[in-house]
Amino acid sequence: MDDTAVLTSYGNTDRTEGTAGRPLVTFALFAYNQEKYIREAVEGAFSQTYSPLEIILSDDCSSDRTFAIMREMAEGYEGTHRLRLRQGRENLGVLGHVLTVSRKALGAILIVAAGDDVSLPSRAAKLVAAFSEDRIVSASSDHILISEQGALLQDNEGRIRDRAKWHSRNNAWVHGASAAYRTDFLTALPIPEQRVLYEDMVFSDIASLSGMVSARLTDKLIQYRRHATSLSNYFHPAAPSMVAAEETAKLHWQHALEAKRYCISLADLNKSPKKPAALKKLKKEYDFLHLLCRWQDLSATQRAVLLLKGIQAGQARTALARSFGASAFFFLKRLKARVLSR
Repeated sequence: MDDTAVLTSYGNTDRTEGTAGRPLVTFALFAYNQEKYIREAVEGAFSQTYSPLEIILSDDCSSDRTFAIMREMAEGYEGTHRLRLRQGRENLGVLGHVLTVSRKALGAILIVAAGDDVSLPSRAAKLVAAFSEDRIVSASSDHILISEQGALLQDNEGRIRDRAKWHSRNNAWVHGASAAYRTDFLTALPIPEQRVLYEDMVFSDIASLSGMVSARLTDKLIQYRRHATSLSNYFHPAAPSMVAAEETAKLHWQHALEAKRYCISLADLNKSPKKPAALKKLKKEYDFLHLLCRWQDLSATQRAVLLLKGIQAGQARTALARSFGASAFFFLKRLKARVLSR
C-alpha cells in the first residue's frame, strides 16, 4: 500500500543523525479523530528531554479537526527537536499507520504515542535506555490512568499487575500505548492490505515467533486515558445493557482475530520459524477467536469445541461463560449482577 502523504518539516530541520553514544530517535504521535485530546498529546511530544530527537505528528485521515490542531501547533513550534507533520490520504488502521510511518522515520528507535494519551517529559530518554541488548526489540512502561477529562483514576494498580503478569508469561509482550520499537523491526513487516487495529498484539506475536524479547519498565511514563471511544474500552464498556456490552467485547475479538490472521500469514511464509511452539500457540488462539466471535450462533457440539479450544488457548474462563448458549450466558450475567449489587 503506497503512502502519498507529504511530510512538512519544522523546528531543527538539520537534525538527521545521532551523536556519539546517543542514537537519533523518532517520537511518533499517531492520531485519528482525537480533536478533544490531541493538543495535550502534542504538548507531551514537544516536552521530551531526550536529544537528538525527531518528532513525527501523523494523522490517519481524520474527519474532525485533529490534523488542523496538529498543524497549528507544528507551525508555532520553536523547540530544538526536528519536527515533521504528516496526514495520510486514506485511513489505514493502527497497524498500517504505524508501519507506514516507520518507513519515514529517521531514528533507530521509534517511540509510539497515541493521540489521546499524554507522554511525560522523561519518556523517550528512559525507553531508549531500555534497549541494552540486541535481542530487545521493543520496550514499554507502566502508566498513570486518567479519565476523559484528565482526572486521575484510582483503579490503575490492577491494570499494572495484569500487564506484569502478561509480560512474565511471555517476555515478548508489549503494551502498545507506552511502547517503543527498533525501527528496522517494523520496516521489515509488510503493510497489511486490510485494516488491523491491534498493532501491539501483532508486534508481540511476531517478536515471540522470532525469539526476540521486550523490556518492561515499571516507571509510569504516560498518562493513559480511558474514554468511551478508546480501542481498549472493551474492558470497561460504557454500554447500556449486557447485550450491548457483549457486542463491544465481540468487536474486540474480531479485531484480535484480524491481528492473529496477519501474524499467521507472515509465519506461514517462513517455513522454519525460530520458535515452533509460539506458532502452535498462535494458531490455537486464532482457532479459539474464530469460534468466540460467533459463539451465540454455535451448535451444542461447536460450543463444546469452543470450551476445549478456550482451555488450550489459556482462555478457559472466557470460553466457559459462553459454552452453554446465549440464554444461559445472560441468565448467569444477570444473576452475578444481582449478587454484586447486594
